[in-house]
Amino acid sequence: MKSDFIQEQQKAVFGKADWLTFADETEAIIARKDFSVSELKNTLLTVTGLGFCEVYINGKAVSDRLFAPAWTNYLPLDTPNMNYPIYDTMTYRILYEEIDITPFIKAGQNTLTFHLGGGWFCQHENYNEGVKPYGKLTLCFNISQNKNCIAKSDETLKWKKSFITRQNIYFGEKQDLRKGGYDFSDLSDRSDEWQNADIIETPQSILTLQSCPEDKIIRTVNPKIIFEKSDYAIYDLGENLTGYPLVEFNGTKADEIITLRFAEELYPDGSLNFDSTGGDESIQEEEYIFDGRAKNAHQHFTWHACRYFDVKGKAQVKKFYVVHTDLKVKAKFKSSEPVLQWIYDSFIRTQLNNSHCSIPSDCPHRERLGYTGDGQLTSNAVMDCFEADSFYRKWMQDITDSQDINNGHVQHTAPFYGGGGGPGGWGGAIVFVPYNHYKHYGDKTVLERYYGNMLSYLDYMESRSENGLVVREEKGGWCLGDWCSPQNRNLIPEEFVNTYFFLKAINRVIEISLLLGKDTAELYAEKKKVTSAFLKAFFDESKGTFCNSIEASDAFGFDLGLGDERTLKSIVKKYTALGEFDCGIFGTNILISVLCENGYKALAKSLLTSKKENTYYNMMKHGATTLWENWDGSYSHDHPMFGSVVECLLKYFNEY
Repeated sequence: MKSDFIQEQQKAVFGKADWLTFADETEAIIARKDFSVSELKNTLLTVTGLGFCEVYINGKAVSDRLFAPAWTNYLPLDTPNMNYPIYDTMTYRILYEEIDITPFIKAGQNTLTFHLGGGWFCQHENYNEGVKPYGKLTLCFNISQNKNCIAKSDETLKWKKSFITRQNIYFGEKQDLRKGGYDFSDLSDRSDEWQNADIIETPQSILTLQSCPEDKIIRTVNPKIIFEKSDYAIYDLGENLTGYPLVEFNGTKADEIITLRFAEELYPDGSLNFDSTGGDESIQEEEYIFDGRAKNAHQHFTWHACRYFDVKGKAQVKKFYVVHTDLKVKAKFKSSEPVLQWIYDSFIRTQLNNSHCSIPSDCPHRERLGYTGDGQLTSNAVMDCFEADSFYRKWMQDITDSQDINNGHVQHTAPFYGGGGGPGGWGGAIVFVPYNHYKHYGDKTVLERYYGNMLSYLDYMESRSENGLVVREEKGGWCLGDWCSPQNRNLIPEEFVNTYFFLKAINRVIEISLLLGKDTAELYAEKKKVTSAFLKAFFDESKGTFCNSIEASDAFGFDLGLGDERTLKSIVKKYTALGEFDCGIFGTNILISVLCENGYKALAKSLLTSKKENTYYNMMKHGATTLWENWDGSYSHDHPMFGSVVECLLKYFNEY
């Protein structure tokens, strides 16, 4: 990125403010600066803090937003040394906020306080994807009145270590309340712990005003104690949720330690079972060292995903704050069939739990990543169910920022943070999400904005093809087709699934091209070539089936408008006899859609409500309140991807 562009945008956004960091601190810090004002009007704070930044004026929080600025591709990562090496050149972006602080200031001296925690920027404990930290805690701000600077970040900013002594987006926080500083209304601290910040070079990243919906405390749940003995208790929230408890210290003595752990399930003996949230190596924890004065405490820079949690020590929990991106539910669904109602209700809970920093994640605990496969698959259902316009505007930018600017490769996660997937079901998000957004909100400028990215993606898919079929992705990485079929067999050929998505993307881009008045000759030629190769490789002309009807392969082919009446009859015959799902996340969605769209609603309903093993009922009968990652309940119990069928529930089975 050219230095003159960096300088120009820095001047436009932050004026002459400096970018600061804080020695080698990567957990959490408190920074403060005093400033004076004579007028109480038009006072604007422009700020970004990396990872997350809480802002206080004269001890009062300036907003109720959490985990800001939202996560993006902040800066280059050491991608060649990740578990699945990537050598792509991506686009880097940092969000900043503009906050009207006029209601919080007073005439004369004021105190501006920042509380910074690592978030994803300084995360240095979870190396599951081989990801190393972006850097150290970073801050830049400017305070202006009528566009005239009255205070800014510079080397005179004072900072000290926070009372949070361990901060990790995945594992939780440790807070030593004896260090003080947790009461931001106490402005009297002038101890010698304060030191000057260090100036660093302006990041080589695009600065963008944050406009997406923010994470907030959405509601409060009162957990119930289901086991209690001495100074130990287990609590039940009644459903899988994301957020954090308010820990009360009634009767606690100074220097006592209180610990909490979080899980989705219990073992038969009633103890916490951490298997579905990542196992014993990925336990979400809180620890507090009581100072003898604090009434309560909570996490600041992360959330927990759980139904159950335990508390060890002299403390209690009466409130659990439910936290996620502020998405409003707009859909209404009613069914007299309990399983269909359960699917819808569980999808709503699951999607909300997986909405943080305006990113649709795969799970809210073990990985917390914006997988492009899961995200594009469920995008129609999410847009049907929620007011999600600006939510997806932000995530579409993350997807395109994560595209290689040279060859069009789209990553499996956005913002990019490692992760496995495939070029079709995952990379196709760069076509399918903007297309679905247009279908729901009618904004053609979204298609215009990302049209070039779509064409680059199609070029990439062609470059990974042999004889018209997509056969590979990046060297040393993944090339998945379908995913999470029963027992993770995934027997459907990967080149079949990826070429299906290539063809579907071509079809969508042709439709978009016609909407935008673009030439389609080359696209039609590519479609003809790939279709011919697809049929030659996978279609049995004598039977009218694809890939010997393995898993949902016939539904994949028929969804493209290929095959014939025999193909549809094969689908109906197979699944009438089978009576359950044998397919993965993409196949399930495509199968139900094909059945509903072609006059077989009854069969689709029988599959959706089946009481066999590989079914939604299997999740329901085990007491699940959110959707599972796998049909058998292995791994995460809070994955939205099998909820893509809610699109069909609303369209074909809604009794409202």
